[in-house]
Amino acid sequence: MQSAPLTKNETARLQALYDYDILDTEAEKVFDDLTLLASEICNTPIALISLVDPNRQWFKSTIGIDATETPRDIAFCAHAIHQEQIFQVEDTLLDERFFDNPLVTEGPKIRFYAGTPLVTPQGHAVGTLCAIDSKPHRLNSTQINALEILGRNVISQMELRKKIRVLKEIDKNKTNFLSSMSHELRTPMNAIIGFSRLLLDDAANRGATDQSVEYLKHIDYSGKRLLGVINSILDINKIEAGMMTLSPTFIDVRLTIEQIAGMLSNSALEKGVHFQYQLADSLPTSLLLDEDKFSQVVINLVSNGIKFTPSNKQVTMRIHADNNRLIVEVEDEGEGISEADLSKLFTQFQQLGKSQGQQGSGLGLAISQGLVNLMGGSITVKSKPKLGSTFTVSLPLTLAKDEPVAGLVNKDQTHIFSANNIILVVEDNEINQVVIGAMLATFQLVPIFADSGEQALEKISQHDFNLVLMDIHLPGMNGIEASQCIRQQYPTLPIVALSADSFEYEKMKNNHSVFDDFLTKPVEKEALAKMLNVYLK
Repeated sequence: MQSAPLTKNETARLQALYDYDILDTEAEKVFDDLTLLASEICNTPIALISLVDPNRQWFKSTIGIDATETPRDIAFCAHAIHQEQIFQVEDTLLDERFFDNPLVTEGPKIRFYAGTPLVTPQGHAVGTLCAIDSKPHRLNSTQINALEILGRNVISQMELRKKIRVLKEIDKNKTNFLSSMSHELRTPMNAIIGFSRLLLDDAANRGATDQSVEYLKHIDYSGKRLLGVINSILDINKIEAGMMTLSPTFIDVRLTIEQIAGMLSNSALEKGVHFQYQLADSLPTSLLLDEDKFSQVVINLVSNGIKFTPSNKQVTMRIHADNNRLIVEVEDEGEGISEADLSKLFTQFQQLGKSQGQQGSGLGLAISQGLVNLMGGSITVKSKPKLGSTFTVSLPLTLAKDEPVAGLVNKDQTHIFSANNIILVVEDNEINQVVIGAMLATFQLVPIFADSGEQALEKISQHDFNLVLMDIHLPGMNGIEASQCIRQQYPTLPIVALSADSFEYEKMKNNHSVFDDFLTKPVEKEALAKMLNVYLK
């Protein structure tokens, strides 16, 4: 028996094999199909996809045998990888290299072998696609050509597999980067927006000068605008990463639309655009929807309509139900969209026609489409230049029966809880402590601060807390670990997670075994009040 020598470029060849990250992986149908074709075309009972590493040939796919590998020194494929074309042994008993090979004298008693090298785009033979028989055999030219084609397809699938793995790694790194940036960007925004809001409230109570109030409003607006851009970029990446999830509840859709319309009326008024909304009489009151995501879509569409509609023109929103679908139409009298631009309308960072130069990230419509798709709906647009555009959203309509409708009780109340509740705020950032402490003080609540998870456990044993606000990213013991410890000792104590990482929010918001609720930073006073209403007496 003669063992095959190492290849001349053995180190580079092995590295090329390792780069595929395919050794010792599970069977995959695409490779099994190619092996089956090789067996049928070559009319042999056995076919293999064999990859040759330093000590063995390992089989990614097999037809006709149960083995998963054999030693390299007895492998026929170790000889085949030296060839530029198919390596064919018509009768092993007549070949001095193989007549006494254990694979010939014992199972599987190979008498015929034909293997086409699996050559990478860089020219490295990492293995073979081979056909094997227990009796002498010879491939004709058609079979040889077909086996070579199948071998190239094996390499193509390995290349595709590698590219998918690399793309997944890139996507994972991008998600991790954005998650980190989310935390880093939103933490200072928490201070800017939180303090500007507190100063505006204080200015109103003190009767401050119009100029100072105006400056504060500019700071507040600029901070929220910057936060909106940050959120848009993060939302797009959460949708692409499949991390965006739904939290549907039964809501009063009429009340939701009225509140959205009230909020948007001011921007329409400032621009001189006439804005109106129409709710069909047949529209059900209570529907199962993710209120936040539904509202985001409606706000994006109406805001766009107002932004691109000239003064003294009109934007109309119509809501109705049709064939078990909730239909939202937003019609504007803007410049319209050309036929050429319609196909690019939902592309990220795309601002078209007259919209170029307008304020905006070019992400609103892309996010809206992603959210509508997530909710199982569709979004379409009809537009003609100079005549305006109509966006139509169609969503599945699920009616409430006897379920309580979220948000109907105390919707307009600022807060309904008693003062002097004691809140444990676990937060390692000093500025964030000041912001959240000032907000809680406006509700006459008593905050006690802990800088770490370990300190939180110490303080929890010293006071009777009514609520815990827990930052997730903490030095040492993180917020999840600290909350799990608190849960074991005080199972009924409400714990609300705080994080500037919006990716963390999507992962944790439905994890009620650790947290009762989740607030993202910057924490808005209204959102804080709504949460306190739920968990404080």
